[in-house]
Amino acid sequence: MTRAWAVGLDMGGTNIRCAAVSVAGDVLLIEHGPSLTSRQAGAVAENIAAQTIHVLATARRRGLGSPRAIGVAVPGPLNVYTGTVMQAPHVAAWRGYPLRNRLEALIGRKVVVENDANAWALGEYWRGAARGRCDVVLLTLGTGVGGGLIVVGKLVHGRSGMAGELGHVTVNPNGPRCDCGSYGCLESYASASGLRGLIEDRLGLPPSTPLPPQMLDSEKNFSVRALSAQARRGDKLALEAFATAGHYLGIAIASFINTFNPELVVLGGGVAAALPYMRKTMTAQVRARAFTAMAAQAKIVRAALGPRGGVVGAAYAALHPPTRS
Repeated sequence: MTRAWAVGLDMGGTNIRCAAVSVAGDVLLIEHGPSLTSRQAGAVAENIAAQTIHVLATARRRGLGSPRAIGVAVPGPLNVYTGTVMQAPHVAAWRGYPLRNRLEALIGRKVVVENDANAWALGEYWRGAARGRCDVVLLTLGTGVGGGLIVVGKLVHGRSGMAGELGHVTVNPNGPRCDCGSYGCLESYASASGLRGLIEDRLGLPPSTPLPPQMLDSEKNFSVRALSAQARRGDKLALEAFATAGHYLGIAIASFINTFNPELVVLGGGVAAALPYMRKTMTAQVRARAFTAMAAQAKIVRAALGPRGGVVGAAYAALHPPTRS
């Protein structure tokens, strides 16, 4: 017996999650594969298409039939109306790349392409922490910082679908240069890369210099989880890094509260798991900078869907494709 569903695919810097999601927002099946982001532009698209086709085949074997729609969430600014990726932090070859057209040609079906942070915001709005809320700001605090805005129950896309790059608001005009080309962006502080930069600066280390081993994972890469473990042990450097990140996160959140008057600010991603070590300085800045009446109405909470937020939101985007107002 078939069941109405949509494909939701979420591409990260390393891995892809591709799921069959029911029209009620339940994940019916999910598969994982590599992103292969270092390949040429077309090869990355072919990999996405291959993983989508694999999920379609798995769904058919399980008796789910064909999907109503296919949604693909990718990082970086993109024109949601044309499906053109303007640039992507993980895929250097994607610059003005017509991803939607390429995927539709490979898969043989219509595809909706959405920004990954926007997709997560839609997932939380549909089935997560923001369910039943109409005005929401979502921040994804991961390797970088993404954002999604829901106003009066609708995702804000802007004129060409690229609105919501909240990680690139300036929180310190004299801060470090960001990968986007600006200086002192929120991403330079409240992300994994930002935390690493804070530690390098505090220790006087050149960029990419090996950090203390207690801050690295088993593959000797910087780890927010390891840094959090150090903070739990009372490590001064770890606590200072999180306090600084929280300070600038609070400045940004206060600005978002003053601008959008949200009911909810949702924080997702690996860095959000360290919220206990950032909350004090974050809250101090929100209280100091946001209008009291608006701050009192805006709860700051953790995302509820975790790693599945992107696939659920990508499926929602596919079932409710964006239209120009």
